[in-house]
Amino acid sequence: MKENQNNIRWYSLAGIWFGGMVSVPSLLIGSTLIAALSFEYTILAGLIGFSFVVLFMSFLSVAAVEQRKNTVSLASSSFGELGATIIVGLVIGISTLGWFGIQSNIAGASFSKIILEMNGIEIPVWVSSAFWGMVMVLTAVFGFKYLKWLNYIAVPTLLILLMYSLVVTFQTHSFSEIMNFKPTQSMPLFQAIGFTIGFVAVGGVIAPDYNRFAATKKDAILGSIVGIIPSAICLLAIGAIFAITQNTYDIVEIFSSLGYPFFAMSTLILATWTTNVVNIYSSGLAFTNMLKLKESSRSKVTMIAGMLGIGLAIIGILNYFMSFITVLTVAITPIAGVMIADYFLTKTYNEKPEKVNWKGIISWLSGVSLMLIMTSDIKNILGILVAALVYIILQKINN
Repeated sequence: MKENQNNIRWYSLAGIWFGGMVSVPSLLIGSTLIAALSFEYTILAGLIGFSFVVLFMSFLSVAAVEQRKNTVSLASSSFGELGATIIVGLVIGISTLGWFGIQSNIAGASFSKIILEMNGIEIPVWVSSAFWGMVMVLTAVFGFKYLKWLNYIAVPTLLILLMYSLVVTFQTHSFSEIMNFKPTQSMPLFQAIGFTIGFVAVGGVIAPDYNRFAATKKDAILGSIVGIIPSAICLLAIGAIFAITQNTYDIVEIFSSLGYPFFAMSTLILATWTTNVVNIYSSGLAFTNMLKLKESSRSKVTMIAGMLGIGLAIIGILNYFMSFITVLTVAITPIAGVMIADYFLTKTYNEKPEKVNWKGIISWLSGVSLMLIMTSDIKNILGILVAALVYIILQKINN
């Protein structure tokens, strides 16, 4: 962020969010949803879910630009300094740790596939996952400054692979085949919407960390909309198309069957490598801040977090992908509800917050509890609203 610290234009912010969206999990969302939804409903679920996140992301970004503060600093008013550090730090730390496990699993499965097809040697996926997880952790600890060069290779290579694969796919399949696809399972639309919300919820809540540098509030909002919604929808659609045409919902199998398996699998590993280093780096940083440790401790904390993430990869967290996304939806969106209520609705934002603000913590827990207790699929949208409403009520009672 060197563009005159507080003068970042919308297209630069859009580029940052676009780079985050061009990833293997974005494809995985599409290939997962299409197993239980038609193509049209998969796209609709993505459009509503991503738009919902960008909506609350825009509110938080406006607050961030006005105050020039990051997520934890903004949340300190509604949760208290200690409350924000623990709750936001814990949620971000655990969610990025989970993503690290999932992507290490994908890289491991891809590597095992390459070795099997090239040499006929079968390496257990958990062994490959542990190996690539360790490579990624070491990159985060010792080589993070070189990550941008990996990104310069990975993002264009993945885009080229996707474009090539689409061309190959539509040489033997028609778009009408995609539109006429009938899934063998079924999923309520609101459940699917909650699934897509959970996918980008972390980005929505940590948006102030990046968008506070925007030149104007309009730049922050426009950068979020342009950077996330089109790219997320496109990647989701591509993942769904590949799953339909390759007759499998397994992302590794999909890439393996598209042709040129070595190139495809290598690209998959490279793409997960770059995004996963950021995951474990962010996780280590979040836990370091949460525990109020010195910066010098960050590498040790990152290494410990990495070992936990590798453990998740070894036990096959990829098999629990939908459950993981559901947890993210439940834990993260109510945080945004409390922050928005504090800043915009009750207008009780305090630049000198107390140590612990129980009103915010109780409101967050109310949103989380509702989403855990309710059986209706609309709970995925109600959580953030209930958290905001409880905060408003508690503020009125307190005054």
